[in-house]
Amino acid sequence: MFYRKQNRISINPIFRITLPPHTQQEFYLQASSHITTLIVKINLWNDLDAFFKKEIHYQFILALFFGAMGVIIFYNLLIYLSTKKLSYLYYVLFFMAITLHQLIYKGVMSLYLLPPETMRYLVEFSSLIVALPALFLSLFTQTILDLRQYPRLYRILNGYLILFPFLILLIYKFHLHAYRNIPAVVLLMLLFFITTYALFRRNKQAYFIIIGWLLFLTSGLFMYLSSLGIYDIFSQVPYYTEIALVAESLIFSFSLAARINQLNREKILLQHNLIDQQKKEQQTLSKQVAKQTAQLKKSLEEKELLLKELNHRVKNSIQTIVAFLRLQIDEINDKKIANTLKTLEHRVMAISHLYALLYTRDHLSFVNTYEYFVAIIEDIERTYHPSSVSISLEVETHIKSEYAIYCGFILNEAINNAFEHAFPQDYQGKILIKLKEQKGSYTLTIKDNGIGYNKGSQNNTLGITIIETLVITQLGGVLHTNTDNGVEIIITWSENEKR
Repeated sequence: MFYRKQNRISINPIFRITLPPHTQQEFYLQASSHITTLIVKINLWNDLDAFFKKEIHYQFILALFFGAMGVIIFYNLLIYLSTKKLSYLYYVLFFMAITLHQLIYKGVMSLYLLPPETMRYLVEFSSLIVALPALFLSLFTQTILDLRQYPRLYRILNGYLILFPFLILLIYKFHLHAYRNIPAVVLLMLLFFITTYALFRRNKQAYFIIIGWLLFLTSGLFMYLSSLGIYDIFSQVPYYTEIALVAESLIFSFSLAARINQLNREKILLQHNLIDQQKKEQQTLSKQVAKQTAQLKKSLEEKELLLKELNHRVKNSIQTIVAFLRLQIDEINDKKIANTLKTLEHRVMAISHLYALLYTRDHLSFVNTYEYFVAIIEDIERTYHPSSVSISLEVETHIKSEYAIYCGFILNEAINNAFEHAFPQDYQGKILIKLKEQKGSYTLTIKDNGIGYNKGSQNNTLGITIIETLVITQLGGVLHTNTDNGVEIIITWSENEKR
């Protein structure tokens, strides 16, 4: 039965007995416990001052102990909140459970914190109070030793931890309080074996843990022997448990610090390895990119060389055709047929000039339009020898090769038509050619000051038909023709409109 007298100032119950001198009297004290072994040791004090002095000294030592435990718990709780390391959380929970057990075991809880009714209810859960420190200690040991590296022991410990709560529940359910320490003792023995195994495997954290284990085991063993009435070391070393637990908390703190330092070193090492690996991969990738680039460059050069060679051969073939046409023209006496062949020659030469320019350029996508148009004009002028006709050329942009061939055909047809139909003999003729570009839209203008023609009364010549066909079907553009004052041909097209 709990005893708590009002205004009691001692950890243990006290009784005041007053006897007259030279008298004797018998006193009977009834005490019982159905939870644990009850040890009652009666001390008689004649000097109250000496008793209170010793009691104050004892409580002062306990205050230092619980204060130190509180500081350790609070400090490591802050570390856990900042680092989120589970090892710190289990460390805090373990020493909170130890502190709760000591508050009840030493009587501080019943003296200062809880009334007898609450204490009576709390002691009913003594099996749980005894089990909590062992449970959290096992989780702390599992984390700090990194037991995943020992798979078999890791599975055994986890299996017992799953069984552990059911054993505690059975003890509480069937009031087997005499066996309340057995599950915890078995768990502690298993942890001691695991720690010893880790020590032989040269686990650095095991050196700290094994010392803390020895302190914890001896403390628990002496408390157990004292509760059984077998041996009471606390009569000789009153503060052995407190000293052992504080020392254990410091050792576990060193172990945590060593573990964090080890993890930081491993993290730094992994970062260095990762950086080295990234450098190696980057070097390998750079070599592969350089190799692939060299291969692509070589392949591109080969293709450009082949393309230039093809253009050169096409040019030579066209020159051969032109040579045959010129031979044929020299043999023909019919002027009309000769002019037709000359027109055909000029059309073929328009293609030849383009391939000549492509062969002499490094980039085949675009053509120097000015040079191309000049080559076409000079070729036509060599045929007609126009002494009274001047041609002006204004080119503001370059055009792509795919447009250039069609523009060359159009220019060839327009100039040929002008020389043949626009200017009578000794007529001072002028031909103006303009090419400009604005926001991807091209405009080609060919204008002469000749006599023009009436579109309503005269059918279009073959040259005009060719021009219309090239503009509409090849360039995807628009053709405007003005014949009021000479002939003005305006062609507009855009890159994205080409068919």
